[in-house]
Amino acid sequence: MHFKRYTLASILLIGAVGGFVYYMVTKDTYTVELLGVNVTLPIAAWVVAPMVLLYLASLFHMLYYGFKGYLQKRRVERDMAKLSDALYWGILKSPKQHAYDDREIRKIGVVLDQGCEEFSKVDKSQCDERIKEALELIEAIERGEFVDMKKINLDKSNPYVVKNWLNLLGKEPERAEEILKKAETVDERVLHAAMKRFVESASEQQIEKYKDMVDIDIFMHLLNSLKKEGEERVRIGLDFIDSLLEAIEPSEELYLHMAQRLSKLYAPDEVLRFFEKVVARDDKAFKGYIFVLIEFEMLDKANELLQDTARGEYLDFKAFLDLRKAGKHYPMDLLLPRC
Repeated sequence: MHFKRYTLASILLIGAVGGFVYYMVTKDTYTVELLGVNVTLPIAAWVVAPMVLLYLASLFHMLYYGFKGYLQKRRVERDMAKLSDALYWGILKSPKQHAYDDREIRKIGVVLDQGCEEFSKVDKSQCDERIKEALELIEAIERGEFVDMKKINLDKSNPYVVKNWLNLLGKEPERAEEILKKAETVDERVLHAAMKRFVESASEQQIEKYKDMVDIDIFMHLLNSLKKEGEERVRIGLDFIDSLLEAIEPSEELYLHMAQRLSKLYAPDEVLRFFEKVVARDDKAFKGYIFVLIEFEMLDKANELLQDTARGEYLDFKAFLDLRKAGKHYPMDLLLPRC
């Protein structure tokens, strides 16, 4: 209720009643003893006195509940702002905890504080501007675009931050080293993807700077991209490949993969020297060495080495060698899936 209107109406009513009694009924006075004091007032005043007390009581009542309602409104406004903030961080998959004052809003807030999924069907025209901004940002990232997220302080492992970097690698792979230089602020998944992109075209000197990031997966990717279509020569030497092997733990399967790949890229004498050196320090390279010997038709040497092994060992290679010696040339790749 409007206090000014209520007060004006009350004054007019009290004045009208008091005036009517005073001028139309009686102008006499009446004395009342209050706490030992005689109070003499016109009868009209005594008539309107309860009306004045009722007005003051109702005014206090309205002020009290008006102030209480104001506090409730402010509490709801604060909680609504917290809900908006919770939804904002939930959309960005980086939920934060909030303290809600309103009991009913708290029921919604505690859910939003846990994070949100799937907002593609949200009508952005009805959203708060901040929420709309977050929705548009993640939609752009989901479309494969790279967006500037510097103004949003998200954790490096946030899925949208990770996908955003991967989008950049997909659109501008030449910026892979730029990401590698930010290793401390970039998620491991992004670094791994950037390193794979980087080794596709980097030189030995460039890879040397990030040698500690090379794992088996990246090493195999490097092998598969040693020479691209149109390139005249292999950009990485076997000595450097050998140095990378020392930083990882090669498996028997990896050596076989190397044998298959290197035998197609380098001169036979280079590949043979490489595997002779490797097998001398790591027995797991033995199958790869035999693979190379058979590939380069050094069947006597391969047979000699296989003869020195136990009867039940390397049966697949022994059988394949027998077929090759019999003049049956099956693809060497048949050995790989069985190993």
